[in-house]
Amino acid sequence: MIATRIPATLELGIVALLISLFVGIPAGVYTALRPRGVATQAILMLTLVGVSIPTFVIGIMLIFFFGVQLGWLPTFGRGGTVNLGGWETSFLTVDGWRALILPAITLGVYQLTLTMRLVRAEMMEVMQSDYIRFATARGVPMGRLYFKHALANTMVPVITIIGLQFGGVIAFSIVTESVFQWPGMGLLFLESIRFVDIPVMGVYLVVIAFFFVLVNLIVDLLYMVIDPRLRVKDLA
Repeated sequence: MIATRIPATLELGIVALLISLFVGIPAGVYTALRPRGVATQAILMLTLVGVSIPTFVIGIMLIFFFGVQLGWLPTFGRGGTVNLGGWETSFLTVDGWRALILPAITLGVYQLTLTMRLVRAEMMEVMQSDYIRFATARGVPMGRLYFKHALANTMVPVITIIGLQFGGVIAFSIVTESVFQWPGMGLLFLESIRFVDIPVMGVYLVVIAFFFVLVNLIVDLLYMVIDPRLRVKDLA
């Protein structure tokens, strides 16, 4: 039962995480480089609203606006899927992508705000470092300075938080899956609580713990890829 629901939850979590990364990191860099701009203040206000509104309220608002009023996107279910060797994926159908948009945005809004604010704080701190000032004095192009030197040095703490966020997305997608009737592990967990199905609840908690351990292992390996100082070439 868990195995049949894992693909839906993983795909929802991956898309939500990608939304938070592709929007949150550029927004964090922009707000760090222009801290007093009008657009920066507007972005910060929007992120404050996004982090304050409960997830189920965001989901209901998206359903009402895009599903009921405009009729652009489906409001429940997973849409069409394709079986690839036992893995039911919605990435290969148009209906699957249309059904994935609203729940992924709902689940990714909170992670997006955290990512943006963390990148902004780390970027502003790095920009005050001595090596950044020295590189500026040497005439290093600003694009290279921002994205190769400054942003690269902000990514270690950011990756730590992103890894924990992905584990949290998988574990706490229950509310989003309930609002959109998304057939993932979270909805199965709610059903098992209603019917007091102890084995399903126990296996769900073990699977979530496994995902947290796996994600933290991947994060530790990514540290060495991003920060060359952590690479140990010779232990002798």
